[in-house]
Amino acid sequence: MVNKSEAERAELHKTIWNVANELRGSVDGWDFKNYVLGMLFYRFISENLTRYLNEEERKVEGNEKFDYTKLSDEDAEIARESTVAEKGFFILPSQLFGNLCNRARNDDNLNETVDAIFKGIEGSAKGSDSEDDFKGLFSDIDVNSKKLGETVRQRNDKLARLVEEIGKFPLAKGDDFNGNSIDLFGDAYEYLMAMYASSAGKSGGEFFTPQEVSELLARLTTIGKTEVNKVYDPACGSGSLLLKFAKVLGKENIRQGFYGQETNLTTYNLCRFNMFLHDIPFNKFDIAHGDTLLDPAQFHEELEPFEAIVSNPPYSVKWPGKNNPLLINDSRFAAAGVLAPPSKADLAFTMHILSWLAVNGTAAIVEFPGVLYRTGAEQKIRQYLVDNNYVDAVIQLPPDLFFGTNIATCIIVLKKSKHDDSILFIDASSEFSRIGNKNKLLDVNTKKILETITTRKAIAHFACVVSNTEVASNAFKLSVSSYVQPQEKNDEVDAFALSDALTRTVKKQAKLRSKINLVWNNGNHSMGAKRFQVPFNYLDSVPKHSLGEICVSLKKGTLRKNQLVDGGRYPVINSGSGIYGQYSDYNNEANAIVISSHGNAGFVSYLDQRFWAGGLCHPYRSKNEANFCTKYIYYALTVDRLKTMKALTKNGCIPYLNKRDADSLQVAIPPLHVQHSIVSCLEKFAELEAELEAELEAELEAELEARSRQYEYFRDALLRFRTQI
Repeated sequence: MVNKSEAERAELHKTIWNVANELRGSVDGWDFKNYVLGMLFYRFISENLTRYLNEEERKVEGNEKFDYTKLSDEDAEIARESTVAEKGFFILPSQLFGNLCNRARNDDNLNETVDAIFKGIEGSAKGSDSEDDFKGLFSDIDVNSKKLGETVRQRNDKLARLVEEIGKFPLAKGDDFNGNSIDLFGDAYEYLMAMYASSAGKSGGEFFTPQEVSELLARLTTIGKTEVNKVYDPACGSGSLLLKFAKVLGKENIRQGFYGQETNLTTYNLCRFNMFLHDIPFNKFDIAHGDTLLDPAQFHEELEPFEAIVSNPPYSVKWPGKNNPLLINDSRFAAAGVLAPPSKADLAFTMHILSWLAVNGTAAIVEFPGVLYRTGAEQKIRQYLVDNNYVDAVIQLPPDLFFGTNIATCIIVLKKSKHDDSILFIDASSEFSRIGNKNKLLDVNTKKILETITTRKAIAHFACVVSNTEVASNAFKLSVSSYVQPQEKNDEVDAFALSDALTRTVKKQAKLRSKINLVWNNGNHSMGAKRFQVPFNYLDSVPKHSLGEICVSLKKGTLRKNQLVDGGRYPVINSGSGIYGQYSDYNNEANAIVISSHGNAGFVSYLDQRFWAGGLCHPYRSKNEANFCTKYIYYALTVDRLKTMKALTKNGCIPYLNKRDADSLQVAIPPLHVQHSIVSCLEKFAELEAELEAELEAELEAELEARSRQYEYFRDALLRFRTQI
């Protein structure tokens, strides 16, 4: 049940957002945010300073009637030096927000007045310890921009309305400005940023992380702690992640303060606003402007390592990587022996974070899902993290949590002083409620995740503890789905509704998607029809055979890790769900099926080249291609894999698959021409899907997942031998 104060706060937020939207008029909301947030910040520091000076005068001089807002500028100057030393800035009485608000409507040069006030606030810190915290703070608020109006009069009219409306927000009243007022200001600021991020699409997601995710990250890094030396975010955006530590631990328990770096100038300024609005003293935060990967803040680097690091770095952002030969010698990246790919800097941020993490510290990083399973350089970096026992946990988050993307991201938790050599995998993909047009983590969801992290015990279909050795045998994949057995769901996929939704995507992909729809519809389906006929006639019943009846087992051979050869000619397939490495020799010819016995047990691969089969898998090939098509058998084995493995599941963890159980796997075998037709259909679909994947950028990852679901629906329907799909 919502209490009165929460209801009042919600109503206040609604009022603030409506006013902000009404004020902007024809100005783009994303551009106008700087004016709204900047003016809100100006009001806050004005009222904060007034309270401080009034309290000081009344305490020291005993003048209970003292009111700084009514003091002359000349008389106020005497307090400038001491005030800057304590608060970090100074504002003359005539320049306070409240006094400006009273005369704004009658000021024909309001734009010049506001500009002078902002420059005066920044200049008041010059030469002091707070200079860097105020330098350029208002630079994104261009009071002479034509975005506010074509003429000076129009611009001044909009500024006057903005000042007046922000002055009406019931956030504090004169001497009633107190701790609760600070909470209201900070909360209103966070709310406005969330709303702007929500309406801004992808660019919004780059500067603001939803509060519930921010809090989860902060709590993950402080489990069992009541204080930390300091906290850090290398891609801090507007500072929402850092400030959650003030809520979780109390700002007084972050002994040395809040540190971060941000490459976007506008967002960097918003972060500094945010720190002040949450009443973090200027000497308790240091936010740097610049590229963390290429130019990390020198002052941060010289500090002792951080006990708590949180981050939601930009997904798959480009960086020089191997194209800059100096980076491989950077102490932050050198240990892994390889750099993150130039097109995907995700794990470069991870390595930077690990480098700056204290021995007794914890880091929680939001990661793009691809970094958990992609091969190449990213696999080698994962190997470094696993081999050195730095990965404590991996948490799969629900989809559609973040602004600007509906991708299901994950959290990787790093520690340098673990108590075991295993990794906890948590599938929290269903831990959410749908609120508005986004999914949201509720307190009950966060509590479940944190309790599982603390107890570190397996929970069926939710959590699994996996040894580093097993992860290594699975090509160092860290995707949660490789280890946690999902609960079987019987929900039918509305394939045509899915197809219709996908056709509404960006125009540049329309041609390729029409080709995919042609395969999906098989040329016999016109948009709007509810069913289509398969391209061949099925028999009333299709016989099933065990794998051992229709296939022969192939050779296996054990290889030690030091026998693997970089750039070797033949792939090595062992446990898990991918290529384990390369070798100079092979023990099997092409056209074969390999089923993993460990790691991602039951995972099926098809090899169209010569390969080496290791000891932790079961390789097969059809006994007679004239009756049983090997590639068809491969596709058939991928259907209902979860049901097949369910009987062998223990404690929610994917089990070991022995040879006897593998031989007993059942495969439906239709006539040979039907087998070939199915293979042809699926290969054509897969080929076009691969083209789609090559063309789409990271922000369309969710669409690829939807296409995959569409493909799986079609595949399963074909291989379950329905007469209609």
